[in-house]
Amino acid sequence: MLAKEDLAKYPFLQKAAAFIEGRNLSISDLAGPEFSNVVRRAVERVRSSILGEEVTTETSDPETEILSYPLALAFVYASKITWLVNRFATSEAKRCEEELRKEPISKLEEIGNASFGWKVEANPISLEWEKLDFRLGVWQYLEVAPQFHSVSWKLTNKYLNGGHVYLKAKDFARLLAENLKLRIVRRASEEEIRKFDLPQLLMPHLEGLLKLAEERKGTFEEEAPQGLVDGAIPPCIQAIMGDLASGKSVSHMARFAITTFMINVGEGVEDVLRRFGNVADFDEGKARYQVEHIAGMSGSRTKYSPPKCDVLRSFGLCVNPDRTCSRVTHPLRYYRLRLKDQRRNGGVAQGAKGGGGRGSA
Repeated sequence: MLAKEDLAKYPFLQKAAAFIEGRNLSISDLAGPEFSNVVRRAVERVRSSILGEEVTTETSDPETEILSYPLALAFVYASKITWLVNRFATSEAKRCEEELRKEPISKLEEIGNASFGWKVEANPISLEWEKLDFRLGVWQYLEVAPQFHSVSWKLTNKYLNGGHVYLKAKDFARLLAENLKLRIVRRASEEEIRKFDLPQLLMPHLEGLLKLAEERKGTFEEEAPQGLVDGAIPPCIQAIMGDLASGKSVSHMARFAITTFMINVGEGVEDVLRRFGNVADFDEGKARYQVEHIAGMSGSRTKYSPPKCDVLRSFGLCVNPDRTCSRVTHPLRYYRLRLKDQRRNGGVAQGAKGGGGRGSA
């Protein structure tokens, strides 16, 4: 059975909504002095998403945590700022995925069935090359999976049987978290939400968040999407991907460059590790430790950025430069410009090829 602490971690669950309805509270009621902690926490959640800071779960006061989620959503929707909605959705999805990855299989199954109307089964099977923990319907999988740009999420690369897709627990956790993100973003376009106005008593809190959002606007307006996009990857990174796919052993700087680039455009640790699967000296345990350290998941908790173009050039890694390369000094800037071109042209920008093949897991 899901406890109140579980609802604090996953306030999107149907049981969390029922808990809030049972309190018979409106958004206006939360402006009262007895709910000051709820307002503080809601503002903190939105503020952290604006600043790009990690949002963690506060389970010491589950009720405040549960109530702060819909209020934080109210602040975000009332802002009418598209990038803020996307930013908040991403930060909540990341927080959710971190919590889901810690859950035992039985709890994860319960959460899956209590969230988005999915029919999920913990049905472990062992294939020759991997062990899979969950299965869910193909159509449910396809509600979310197309959002991932990694080829490992394509249906042709998944094990299918009897109309079901089989997944590892960590992949199922990511799928759930991504569905949360999509639902937050899509709800912003609904007529009811577009017409929503925050109660006047809560406006001072929203105004503070809007001021902070305006200050940070330039930082996040061109933020990269979650995952690699063909046609936007810099030639230097494409070259390293090609070398890895063919099993070549690449330099330490090349490994650092591709790892930091992938992490900074939203690829996960597993996606990075798959790139190195064909390399003869690949040691998964050692590589995982290094990638998690670079991603800020361990050690100093510092997330590393890719080297600048002049650094890559000094190491002989600047290859096949194109016209976009002459306009930038950093691989991530290249990536954002190419994405902007794609959006403008409605397709893949000219001058950059696809991301190359992947190594086997």
